[in-house]
Amino acid sequence: MKVITMILVCLLSINPTCIKAQETFRSFNDLINQVAAKSLTLRNGEISLTQAKRAKLAAIYGIIEPTGGLTGSYTNNTKLPVSLIPSEILGGQSGTFQEVKFGVQYVTNLNGYAEVKLLNIQGWENLRLSKINIQVNESDNKIKLKNWQENIAVVYFNIVTLQEQLKASELNLLAADTLYGFTLLKYNNGLANQQDVNDSKVNKLNVEVSKNQIQFHLSQQYVALKILCDIPENEVVVIAQDVNVAPSLRNSLVEKNTLLSNNAALNEKLAKSAYRRAKYSFAPTASIFASYQEQQYNTQSQLFDNKIDFTPSNYVGIKLSIPIPSSQSFTQSSKAKYDYLLSKNNTEQMNIQVDLNTKMLQTDYEESKVLFESNHEIYSLRKDTYQKNKLNYNEGVITLEQTINSFSAMVNSNFNYISSAINILLAETKININNNIK
Repeated sequence: MKVITMILVCLLSINPTCIKAQETFRSFNDLINQVAAKSLTLRNGEISLTQAKRAKLAAIYGIIEPTGGLTGSYTNNTKLPVSLIPSEILGGQSGTFQEVKFGVQYVTNLNGYAEVKLLNIQGWENLRLSKINIQVNESDNKIKLKNWQENIAVVYFNIVTLQEQLKASELNLLAADTLYGFTLLKYNNGLANQQDVNDSKVNKLNVEVSKNQIQFHLSQQYVALKILCDIPENEVVVIAQDVNVAPSLRNSLVEKNTLLSNNAALNEKLAKSAYRRAKYSFAPTASIFASYQEQQYNTQSQLFDNKIDFTPSNYVGIKLSIPIPSSQSFTQSSKAKYDYLLSKNNTEQMNIQVDLNTKMLQTDYEESKVLFESNHEIYSLRKDTYQKNKLNYNEGVITLEQTINSFSAMVNSNFNYISSAINILLAETKININNNIK
């Protein structure tokens, strides 16, 4: 019973905020699928798209652009205005005027007014612009998604590379420690001098420093991954991908991705529509309008008098408005024109860039395969050289310096071999992203 009580006390004393959640990812696709929902970058793109769709609704409403409203007023004419009328109307002398007051002291007024545009060229162009803007936002979101995945892929495979190099460093450290042990044994037997012992120990320490640097770089890359994926600092992320340092060198075909050129073409259409809208701001508009009014005149100070009827009046009409261009409207139209011309040039550039990007991806992949094959062979040779030099050193055929040099060459070639192997995985991942997000 006491044991159970102690366990419960220990569990209750644990601060939940100190417990860190852990996410383990065993492949790049696993990582992308898990963190996509958390990405603020992608979420912001969805917000922008929703905003563009709402702007389309506003543009539809803006074609007829209804204006008007209902108003009500109650007026107390504390002093009625004075008017002059010919005195002869009231039986007075001809050529003279008589001061009279017209109106009632209290007036209740109800008024309704509405105006709707029948001809609004700029409004129709604004609707067309809003539709294109939705397409541009959808295209922008695809580009953001593609760039986001590519950036994550670079950091992800940097982590995989460093983790594999860290594993290799542990083996290298074991080999360096073994070489140091051989040298120390020879020194104790009078077959090596103190300098050899020092050099072998320095070689071991250098391997330890290299291992520590890899660990620091690995921590930095994990931080970079959290930043890209919008993962909180208190969550632990573990990349546990099984890596084959001898990947199958299959051919990956790079498909032409027209995402950038299509996006540029949509932006050109958007700029052209914006230019037309700016020009149509000079176009006339035609509207139909109507007004209805009810008035009650009352000699008593009350808002409504049921004994007195309201006097109705109404009118309808058609209005034609021809705007006079201002300096600001000319400036906006000129800017829209040159923005359109710039967008046309950008479309041509993107059409060229699409073909070059396809070629570059294919070239990078082929280069990574060739580099891997070379580094694989170099590492095998360096490893064989070191093993033979180690045996020769033990037998006193060669010096420790030659042995350490061959050891360092083997270590560097091993790191290059690991990097080139994982670079193939990175190149294949970039090709998959290129082929799937279009």
